[in-house]
Amino acid sequence: MISVNAPLPSRIGAYLLERFPPVAYTVLVGLFTASAYALVEHQTEASAAFGAALRAGAVVLLVFLHLRLMDEHKDHEADAVAYPDRCLSRGVVSLPLLFKVGVAAVVVQGALVLSLSSQAVVSWLACLVFTVLMRFEFGIGRWLNRHLLVYAISHNPVVGLLAFFLWTVAGGAADLLMWLYIAIVSVGSLAFEIGRKIRLPEEEVAGVESYSSVLGKRRADWLLAALRLLTGCGLLWLGMVIGQSTVGAIALGAQVVLVAVLLSAPRRAKLTEGLATLGLLLDFVFVWVIAC
Repeated sequence: MISVNAPLPSRIGAYLLERFPPVAYTVLVGLFTASAYALVEHQTEASAAFGAALRAGAVVLLVFLHLRLMDEHKDHEADAVAYPDRCLSRGVVSLPLLFKVGVAAVVVQGALVLSLSSQAVVSWLACLVFTVLMRFEFGIGRWLNRHLLVYAISHNPVVGLLAFFLWTVAGGAADLLMWLYIAIVSVGSLAFEIGRKIRLPEEEVAGVESYSSVLGKRRADWLLAALRLLTGCGLLWLGMVIGQSTVGAIALGAQVVLVAVLLSAPRRAKLTEGLATLGLLLDFVFVWVIAC
């Protein structure tokens, strides 16, 4: 366990491994970016510039990082009690330090976006403003914290805004393909969020709400299953629109199999989270395959 006296880079690295695993998030954002660019290339019949795609993906990765850092500030008091072994709770890193890291992340985002296009700047600013609203919970945090599902839905549009950012940077037009893509990644990410917080009764943490504690385990499972199936239907629709109905049907079938596993037997929270993560990754992969 890392000491509070360890060098600063080691402490920041330990925090990231604990709360923002770089490899996992890079894979996720890489697939997110690739799926958007693949669809735009299908739409425009023009190859995208790899350098621009790389910079756009880096912006999205850093947005997710500053969202995580904002969450640490929002939830610090409750997390310090519920999770005393975390780096922030033990003082390995501090809120002022994480604030500085967050500011640095936003500055780098801005520099990268300025190297892209004016449209990219506008769509990134929309994302940034929305994340600030999320940080202050739209001014109704006390009410939102009593309505966990509404809380998740109210924060979900940030994913759609990031999808729009990638679409804009890639040079896509605002047509049915764009809206289908935004809908697929938005619903898929909501399913991921729900799946991260479904636990068996013995796994519930005192003072920390989960969808299973609020809705009941079975209802939370069915909600996750419904969102996965809805995402699958979106993938089928996308496949039909661009002449890849077979791939779209396979994508829907994969979601059906995933749902069957989710509903088949009790499973620990880590497995549920893993299945929810797999579902989101499959969304991006199937979008990319359909586009190709």
